[in-house]
Amino acid sequence: MATIEDRGTSIRVCWRLGGTRDGARVSAPFVGADKTAVRKLAEQAKRLVEAYQHRITRDEVLRIVLGEEAAPQPGDITLAEWVKMWCADRTPVNPDTPGLDDIQQDTLDGYMQVLRLRVLPYLGHKRLSELADLDTGERALKEWMRALRASRVRRCKSNPAGRPISAQSVRAAHAVLHMVLAAAVPRYMPLNPLARHGGSKKSRTGLPKPVRFEGMFLTPGEVERIHAHCDRQIADMWLVLVRTGLRLGELLVLRVQDVTVEGDEPEVRVRRALKHGGRIGLPKSATSIRAVTVDSEVAVLLARRCKGKGPRELVFPCPGKKSGERTWRENNLYRRHWLPSIAAAMRCEQHPPPEPPKPARGPRRKLRPDEVSTCGCPGVLRRRPRLHDGRHTHATDLIRAGWELHDVQKRLGHASPLTTLTIYGHAWDGPKRAQLDELAERRRQRLMADDEAA
Repeated sequence: MATIEDRGTSIRVCWRLGGTRDGARVSAPFVGADKTAVRKLAEQAKRLVEAYQHRITRDEVLRIVLGEEAAPQPGDITLAEWVKMWCADRTPVNPDTPGLDDIQQDTLDGYMQVLRLRVLPYLGHKRLSELADLDTGERALKEWMRALRASRVRRCKSNPAGRPISAQSVRAAHAVLHMVLAAAVPRYMPLNPLARHGGSKKSRTGLPKPVRFEGMFLTPGEVERIHAHCDRQIADMWLVLVRTGLRLGELLVLRVQDVTVEGDEPEVRVRRALKHGGRIGLPKSATSIRAVTVDSEVAVLLARRCKGKGPRELVFPCPGKKSGERTWRENNLYRRHWLPSIAAAMRCEQHPPPEPPKPARGPRRKLRPDEVSTCGCPGVLRRRPRLHDGRHTHATDLIRAGWELHDVQKRLGHASPLTTLTIYGHAWDGPKRAQLDELAERRRQRLMADDEAA
């Protein structure tokens, strides 16, 4: 609901774009010597804002009320209205099957969260015809991009200002809006204003450059160091991840019936995946439904974990749960088990970190995950990998062992070989240390020859 505020020298009409609590706060001020006339203008503006359900900008209100242009057509559909229609069309009837455009429910939920947080508060009130206009649409999208790039996220007590939003998050919001607007062509708009026209390679809205992906590829020594210090409840899990390249969500819902350890080709069959909120659904894409061959050591491990269990029981259940499928919560797994294991691998037995101070009363607290050794002794882990980096490490090991691109893509379940090449293309270059050593030796020999000649 729009409100009128008397500010002494002016009277302002205030509202939130779209009428929602998370909409951007907007105000339209009216100033004049005749307070009665100014209040009438403010009341007229308030009625106008409410007539358009708060989906009108400050400049539009001022131009209409002050008689500078005609009011927008009420029949025009706004971006917020189109997003509701777009989402309704793509919501799966059955959560286990993809909806329109093959969008799964958890993926659609992620799109809608991006739209609610980073698009609709800025552009939800805009009409699609206005966004399609070459002048007003481009100006509105540029203003949205500038506001988004200037926003800050993850505010907390220790950092009330928050950190700047990442370029990846900005590009993700741009990609989701691009997809939503493309679905409105040609029914509601003649063209997609976010599409690049005329063969242009540069975005017209000021989109930031993509940040190069930097995965962590562990050495065999680092893998073994982590495994030796892993919590006993996740040690087997880490070994399977780094030997198969499965995604964590695929591993956590692996059932006994999905595992074959007998025969010449033991394998695990990926048929399900753990989604956000603890729901179990289909894997990430159609190519993610696959069979992954395992080595003999992993086969023995899986046989041990499957022994005495029914076909539908989980191979890696969460301990302590008494009902349901007993699936892990990824946040709990990461904070209570993975971070302490990594911290243990980063502590040196000869040079442990200082003990926490002894309190006046009660026992001494345990070491935090960030309290590790700084001695630099050999064998001590110096990096903080994620569980997902086991997948990156496995892919790199396959490539350096001579696997072809298609085989690596198929084993990892990537939808396109381009994805595999983008993430792991550096691994096909092979190790360069021997070549660099040879180059240094040649340089040393030339220096020695020059010295002898002199």
